[in-house]
Amino acid sequence: MHKLHNISSRMATAFLTMALTYIAYLLYSGFRLSEAYDLVSNPFVWLIFIVYLVICSYVNEWAVRKLDDDSKRTFVSLYMLSAMFIWVLVYIPLAMSSMAAYLYMIFYSSLFTVFAFLLFYFIERIVRRSKRRPFGVGVPAIIILIIIMIWNPAIKSGFSETYDEGQYEVTFDQFNGEETVHIPVESGQNYEVRVEWDLVDDSGNNYGLKRHSATSNYGNLDYIGEDEDWLYQFESSESGDLPIKYHGHNISGSIVITWKNVSDN
Repeated sequence: MHKLHNISSRMATAFLTMALTYIAYLLYSGFRLSEAYDLVSNPFVWLIFIVYLVICSYVNEWAVRKLDDDSKRTFVSLYMLSAMFIWVLVYIPLAMSSMAAYLYMIFYSSLFTVFAFLLFYFIERIVRRSKRRPFGVGVPAIIILIIIMIWNPAIKSGFSETYDEGQYEVTFDQFNGEETVHIPVESGQNYEVRVEWDLVDDSGNNYGLKRHSATSNYGNLDYIGEDEDWLYQFESSESGDLPIKYHGHNISGSIVITWKNVSDN
């Protein structure tokens, strides 16, 4: 039972830490919902927070016993090192081309993991004190993360979208998040896809297109436009609905996405 409580308290705290990091990133990014969703839906992030972090908690306790020093300062130092070490490994290929960029990415990425790992350490010390706390902490955190991944929250005001033959149009007073457009395609056919942005405040960095995880199942969506022309070419490898994501951060106006079969051209 002791071992079960040991692992359950760590796992529960890891899920809670990930949920709290999502909230912290929302605040840090100025509530860019699309970017925050990318964080929580990334499998590599789950690997860091749920697998790597829990393993590090065991390793750090082992190191503390070997050092014969279980002070809070030692634990904090070990968790900070653990939070940075993962990026030292991940960005090794970058070091081959630019050491400055390598060090920058390590410290930049560590801003989030150091915060999260220290949060884990202090919360887990509290959670482990009761056999009920892992369930009271872990279950709500898991539910919140699942809801975020399924729902993909977005802030919409005056949002109205319509599908027509070869066209999707949406208007909104405010939009913060991302939305998926489904384009019907047939196997072996070539398509041109054009995106027209008519926004009130065209700041350039507040909107764009994103790759949908299922897009690769249909083929490659290649950019063929020039300058500010959002024009793409696509050759479908199978029939179905090609998913395309657009995203924005507190934008207003309208978006028109058109597509046409150019196989015979």
